[in-house]
Amino acid sequence: MKRGCATDNIDDHEGERPQSAELPTLDGFRECTCFNLRKGMRVVTQLFDNAMRSINIRGTQYTLLVLVLALGPISVSKLAEEMVTDRTTLSRNLEPMRRNGLIKIGRGEDRRTRIVKITDSGRKKLEEAYPIWRKTQEDLKTKIGLGSWASMMTNLSELVNRIRL
Repeated sequence: MKRGCATDNIDDHEGERPQSAELPTLDGFRECTCFNLRKGMRVVTQLFDNAMRSINIRGTQYTLLVLVLALGPISVSKLAEEMVTDRTTLSRNLEPMRRNGLIKIGRGEDRRTRIVKITDSGRKKLEEAYPIWRKTQEDLKTKIGLGSWASMMTNLSELVNRIRL
């Protein structure tokens, strides 16, 4: 068989839209709530991850440490609820923090419950991370404008409260 360009041997009608099927357009997709929220989330996550890289912590780990400090000791289930995530994803995110000594995960009152506590190393990491987080947060507010930031925060809180599963 002769090798050629990637489009060789493609049926001329393949990829054409059947008349009865409705498919998304690029313009319509650019309005996709999920796509745009995730894109915004990735940009913000990258901003905080880059800022905290020098102290070997990710933005998401900082968030978890703050919640565990403020709400802990806390069950994995309750922490997952606070983070609006599932327990499996949360456990996967907590494991590197446990290995690095930032948190401890122990048994709760029954065998199925796991409790998360911040360690002294975790508190020290928060002390180190907080000024970095504060500067990054202020830089972000400046870049998007305080009014836009405040509206965004209000709208995101409302979104979570209205459609949370």
